[in-house]
Amino acid sequence: MTIVKGFFKMIWSVLKTAQTLLFGTLAFFLLLAILTAPFSSSGPEIPEGGALVAELSGILVEEKTEADPFTLITQEGPPPEVLITDVTDALGQAASDDRIKLLVLDLNRFNGGMMPHLEIIADAIAKFRASGKKVIALSDNYSQSDLLLAVEADEVLMNPEGAAVIEGFSAYRTYFSSFLKSFDVTINLFRVGQYKSATEPYIRDGMSDEDKLSRMSYLSPWWQTYTDRIEHRRDLATGTVRRTLEDVNAQLAKSGSNLAQFALDQGLVDRLATRRETSEYLISLVGANEAEPRDYRGIDLESYLAANPVEIPDAESTIAVITGSGTISDGFAEAGGIGSLTFINRIEQALDNDSVKAIVVRVNSGGGSKTASELIRDALAGAQAQDIPVVASFGAVAASGGYWMSASADKIVAHPSSITGSIGIFAMIPTFEKALNGYGVFEDGVATTDLASGVSLVRGISPDYAQMIQQTIESGYHQFLEVVADGRGMTTEAVDAVAQGRIWTGEKAKEIGLVDELGDLDLAITLAAELAELEDYKTWRVEPEISKKQQLIKAITSEITALQPARSQPLDRYWRALNAELDFLAELNDPFHAYVLCEACPDQWDLISNR
Repeated sequence: MTIVKGFFKMIWSVLKTAQTLLFGTLAFFLLLAILTAPFSSSGPEIPEGGALVAELSGILVEEKTEADPFTLITQEGPPPEVLITDVTDALGQAASDDRIKLLVLDLNRFNGGMMPHLEIIADAIAKFRASGKKVIALSDNYSQSDLLLAVEADEVLMNPEGAAVIEGFSAYRTYFSSFLKSFDVTINLFRVGQYKSATEPYIRDGMSDEDKLSRMSYLSPWWQTYTDRIEHRRDLATGTVRRTLEDVNAQLAKSGSNLAQFALDQGLVDRLATRRETSEYLISLVGANEAEPRDYRGIDLESYLAANPVEIPDAESTIAVITGSGTISDGFAEAGGIGSLTFINRIEQALDNDSVKAIVVRVNSGGGSKTASELIRDALAGAQAQDIPVVASFGAVAASGGYWMSASADKIVAHPSSITGSIGIFAMIPTFEKALNGYGVFEDGVATTDLASGVSLVRGISPDYAQMIQQTIESGYHQFLEVVADGRGMTTEAVDAVAQGRIWTGEKAKEIGLVDELGDLDLAITLAAELAELEDYKTWRVEPEISKKQQLIKAITSEITALQPARSQPLDRYWRALNAELDFLAELNDPFHAYVLCEACPDQWDLISNR
């Protein structure tokens, strides 16, 4: 036994040493590169008359997810991500840059995004094209997400072996009720809200009518917007997409059952070209790359931004922009999640800067912990108490806890396709008394009060403890109504009429009073400037304060992520979606088990899985 123990101890020591050496080597070379960068004259150069190459590799996100370098090397870290502001900044700069002749939209490794995010990028491409410069989209295949961006181009090129098929949007869930019952797992559920469906997979075997209604409330307008944009940009008659899908097999047969020819015949692409033919065509437009004569002259987005950074206005006043993306949890959280203490620290950073005259909160979250949501809202209200206007800007999703934290803002701006609302609350505690008792496992003891022994995984939940939780949830719901009523200038009865866990698009939310304006982040910043009575100002994206060591780790992570290929195989996507669900459950850490969470709201996997 001692020999075996010594052997495994030796193996563990070797692995730990290897990890230390690997990380140390990476850190050394990256640090060397950082230190020598200021003395190097070989930075990225923008080719005169060349192309800006927008190779979108990954999922569109508001804020990139943090991952440590060792995890990225030894395991699959977060999926590749494309920061939306990087794309919009680069395209905005390049539109007026005489050195850039055209935009190449390379979608071969694009993994999609939610509808509002896709529209933001599509609008940025349209603005670039409006400058008079040519836009060319290319890919071996086009997913639904790809097509929404590609149709904004002057030309859409596709490989003859590819496909561009529109299928439509759907929303399905997996239900575990019978499975859990077969193992005698007890689901103790407490909720308020007719449309609050977060717990349905654990208590039902199919989707409720209320949940179906909630999901169609965003799928239908998203689909209408999607088909309208496709048909408008490709000069197709209204209803063409719908008619094609109704008779898709007959239409495909007319194209010789060839998916590439089908895409061409349907007017979704302009030309079928191999990679070699595409490269030759682009060379004819912008010339050959001197270092790689078989490739065309161009510069990628990241290099372009490095060579041509966004100019910061010389202004005394500042508008702070704080982004919150992901599940809301108590305590600290890495980027890609909203930890109450992490977010409040960023608010305090802004308030500690005397030049900050207004705050814009960019929210992309379906909620999470009730306690954390209220702590963040209260911190923002504290800024308002110091005469600092607060404007909330909604991304793809700002619902339930995402709406709670924003409800007291002076103005709320949402994209027409944003998902918001979901004003409801629930608690769920699984217990295993039946299963464990059946296998002869029991629990017994003494307590000074009934409440002290009210809940146990082995004994279940006592009636008094269950009643206390239900009262807490009902009180939390009324608190939610009051927070929204106070922030929006409505009565609690009026809020209740549009609450009950119901979700709304941004456009509908404006009609019912949950949103003030429809627009993007720029509009939110403009409104913040008006509220603060500013004419000249600069914006500051407030990032979490990090140490030198953390900065180095972040730089290493960025380098490793850039070297990783974008993964878009179906099994990869489903596996990542499952991991995301497990990670999400781990983030539910409200001290009172009370959650303001929109489970019916989509995330980035919903459109990817429909690709």
